Amino acid sequence: MTDVARYLGQGLFYALFFLPIVYLTHQPQHQHLPEGMAELKIAVRHAGATIGECTDVQAGVYTPLPGNKQRPQICPRERSPLQLELLMDGKPLYLATAFPSGLHDDGVASIYRRFTVPTGRHKLQLRMNDDVTVEGYPWVLEEDVDLQPAQVMVASFKDGFRLQ
Repeated sequence: MTDVARYLGQGLFYALFFLPIVYLTHQPQHQHLPEGMAELKIAVRHAGATIGECTDVQAGVYTPLPGNKQRPQICPRERSPLQLELLMDGKPLYLATAFPSGLHDDGVASIYRRFTVPTGRHKLQLRMNDDVTVEGYPWVLEEDVDLQPAQVMVASFKDGFRLQ
């Protein structure tokens, strides 16, 4: 009879261990997005245009240096910040300026944002300027999108905007 009691005790302890696990796997209902909403993400990692022009080095400035270290020109390293604007149905949804990374502001600028937007048909406009010497937005994406409930749409940039 002691074996039966031991097996019943083990069964009770296993049940006490597994019942909370079964409850927690079925009970908490997680909903990533509210009903009738979709998610729009912007992921941009881009190096802006170099600020400034290369200047010629005056003769004799690098004469004491060895030949492989003499440079005919000095070029700036600093890059332009990115100016990004997102419009949905003609209304501004996001406006940001991302500055370049790096010690001398010579790296890439990064923008990553998520937006919860209503589903349905929308006119999406995404504009970016990566050169401080240019007025306006040289990179433009204008597209009509039909967002479905719980859909995730990503706008990325590599030699132009893409929607996925």
